[in-house]
Amino acid sequence: MATVTGCALTDVGRVRNNNEDCWRFEPELSVAIVADGMGGAACGEVASAETVDSVIQYLRQPPEELPDDQLVKEAIREANGKVWELARKRPDCNGMGSTIVLARWRPPRMVIANVGDSRAYLWRAGALSQLSYDQNLANELRVSLGLSDEQISQYPHRHVLTMAIGTAADVIVCVNSLEMQEGDLVLLCSDGLYGPLGDESIGEVVAGRASGEDKLRRLIADANARGGPDNLTAVLLEYRS
Repeated sequence: MATVTGCALTDVGRVRNNNEDCWRFEPELSVAIVADGMGGAACGEVASAETVDSVIQYLRQPPEELPDDQLVKEAIREANGKVWELARKRPDCNGMGSTIVLARWRPPRMVIANVGDSRAYLWRAGALSQLSYDQNLANELRVSLGLSDEQISQYPHRHVLTMAIGTAADVIVCVNSLEMQEGDLVLLCSDGLYGPLGDESIGEVVAGRASGEDKLRRLIADANARGGPDNLTAVLLEYRS
């Protein structure tokens, strides 16, 4: 029988005082989620937790039967509405929001959905590839205008998000899907992890023979060794057919 197993780890990093990331691995719902909150004080934590809880609640009792790609879109839109309303009700949390990246599987198919710049990676046949789409200024300049990384580096606000959960009444959800193959590894992570490391370093660790938990410990330790400028969260999924 085909199975998806998973493990997760989070860390506050070396600079932040509190952890505004949130994650969930729910095998019975066939879903894994990483959310990275923002908004100052404790409101980043509120936004990411509300985002994750709302998606899980929607998937537990969906109002209608939908294909997985549409289902996760609707779940994320529902979460966006709840965080948006919560921010309007709490003046101290005005402007709060969250990213989200999730994986939902029905073997052998997996759907990846994201808002913001938390990422999903696939490790397959010795190569690491990104499954999610970064909704930030840097990526929009790269995709829409064809600017090089060197040109983009001149923009002081290149890391600003162009989309996030709870910052507007509606949200654009990016969706991708894949047919899983034996031994595939899917890594969901916040930018606090991939930012300091880069894809090459992530690939080197994920490719190792260590257990999933040890790989995550190594990734977080390496990111912290490079400054740990933000909270770090990762979920590692493995597919066995």
